[in-house]
Amino acid sequence: MAIIRPFQNCDLPGVFEVWIRHWQAARQTPPVSVSILERALMSRNFFDPATLMVGLADGQVIAWAHWFLDQSDGEGAGDENNAADAEQTPSSATIAALCFADEPGLAICDQLLKAVEENLREVGVTEVRVGTVRDGFNGYAGLAPIGHGIGVPVSDARTGSLLSRSGYTVDRTIDRMVVQTSTYRPPMNRSFLQLRRSTRLDHVPVLPADTRVAAAMSHFDIESHSLIDHQQQQSLVTCGLWMGDPEVQVMESSKAILSLTHLDAHRYDGMPMKIDPGVEMGTGACELTAEQQFLISTLVQSLSNRQIFSVETAVDCDDRKLQTQLKDLKFESVEQGKQWLKSLS
Repeated sequence: MAIIRPFQNCDLPGVFEVWIRHWQAARQTPPVSVSILERALMSRNFFDPATLMVGLADGQVIAWAHWFLDQSDGEGAGDENNAADAEQTPSSATIAALCFADEPGLAICDQLLKAVEENLREVGVTEVRVGTVRDGFNGYAGLAPIGHGIGVPVSDARTGSLLSRSGYTVDRTIDRMVVQTSTYRPPMNRSFLQLRRSTRLDHVPVLPADTRVAAAMSHFDIESHSLIDHQQQQSLVTCGLWMGDPEVQVMESSKAILSLTHLDAHRYDGMPMKIDPGVEMGTGACELTAEQQFLISTLVQSLSNRQIFSVETAVDCDDRKLQTQLKDLKFESVEQGKQWLKSLS
């Protein structure tokens, strides 16, 4: 008889085994070990076993699901906020992972998803999404094969079928765009030639200012890259670069993530710094300026010298102009995913 209950420490090997077998069924083989999965998920200071539901048969883990309240509904960064947060009614959540192994896992996956939805209703959630997109809050970014986060990959047809028959609809579609640095040659035009003469690149390591984000991204070395005007000595544009910390080894150190989203941070000396690329992702109208395109192309070109050979980013399919511009910068769409949505009201 199948049992569904919250995660216990003894479940870790089974959770890992299901993770690997689930993605192998989706024709992917993530380079992940038990210790990597533990560092990415269970070792976070915000990890709550009650949010990771496991399904067991004959004492073996055959499926599991992990959910989080969305950022605006989080528990706050400090103890002084707990009382106020307790009075807030959470409205939305994200199921970051929904994994099942082989036939026994398929047999229990509907029951597991219903159990998760019931838990979410109990805490007041009225809207749930499945699949992380550009995750910087829950610790899944960089974990193979999640990467930057494109929701549920199209190749994971079993999960898509489960969500479809459970009343979920596709909320948005996201492309994983990747560029290889070892053979990279940046495009060149008149604007780029002028910027090459009048600007320089600068980068500084930073730490996220929000404690939850800092904990979720502790496996990254994060840098703010800026394009500096020679005459004014002012930053024209910025972007973020997330690199795998070689000591933590959640993401391969030969890979990096290009972040075009806003991040409040501070330098190692404590000085506040905002990474604000000025790109409104998912609006359908976002595009890169010439300065932003030059910054990205010059940054990508420099990374092979740092033994980083692959850079990825996640772009909504509705952002067609942004996709076209990144393709002009030699990025390629290598995989597509979907984020699913359901109202629990």
